[in-house]
Amino acid sequence: MRFMDNLSPLRDIPDLKPVRIYLPIKNNNQRYRTQAVYKLVSPPRFELRFQPGILPLENLDLGKNCLVNVDFGGPNISMEASIALATPQALEMKAEELISHAQMREFFRVDAVTEVISKSFQPEFFDSQGRAWSIRGKTIDISGNGILASFSENPPEDDLVRLEISLPERNSQIIKLLARTVRSHQIDENQWETAYHFQDISSEDRDRIMGCCFEIQRRLLRLKVDVTN
Repeated sequence: MRFMDNLSPLRDIPDLKPVRIYLPIKNNNQRYRTQAVYKLVSPPRFELRFQPGILPLENLDLGKNCLVNVDFGGPNISMEASIALATPQALEMKAEELISHAQMREFFRVDAVTEVISKSFQPEFFDSQGRAWSIRGKTIDISGNGILASFSENPPEDDLVRLEISLPERNSQIIKLLARTVRSHQIDENQWETAYHFQDISSEDRDRIMGCCFEIQRRLLRLKVDVTN
C-alpha cells in the first residue's frame, strides 16, 4: 500500500510523537537506529527532529530510503520514507510505502559470536536413533527472525528444535525459543553451519534480540566513524 493512495496513517500520528528511525549509512549494509520526534507537514511529507549530536549527518546515505516505526502500544505503523532534505537536527521526509513487521525484522542482521545450544524439541521426543540430543555451538550472525550458527557436529535434521541463545551483551540473557531448521551444510571435517528461523518466540524476547543487534550495529558504526576520522 503506497501512501499516495492512503494518507490516513500519517494523519493518525500525533505531532511530537517519538518514533524509531533506521537510517541508511554510506558503504554499510546495516542501518543506524535512533529516535526522533515526528511533525506532520503536508501529507505525504513530514519532518523528524533530533536531539543535538544524534544525527550522523556526514555518514547518511541520502540516496536510500529510511525505515520509520511508530509505537502505539499495540499495532504499530512501519513505513519506508525518502529523505528530501537533511539538516544537523532535522530530516524532511516523504512517506513512500507501508511495510510489514516481518520486513522490518529482516533488515537487521548483524555478525555476532555468542553461545547457542540446539536441543531436541521435547525431552520425550527423540531423534532417529531413539535418544534426546543437545549440541552446543556458536552463532555466526543473528537477527530478529533467526540465526546462523556453527557446530562441531551435524545437528539432527528435526523440523523443530529448541534454541538457547546467550545474548552477547554485558548483562547476558539467555533467550529460549522454538525454531525451525532452514538449512545445514558441512564446512569442513568438524564444522557444520546451520540456519534457523524463529518459529515461536515472545515479543519481549524478540525485542531483546533486536535491541542487542542494534547495540552491536551502533558500536560498529562508531568504530567505522572513528576509523574514518
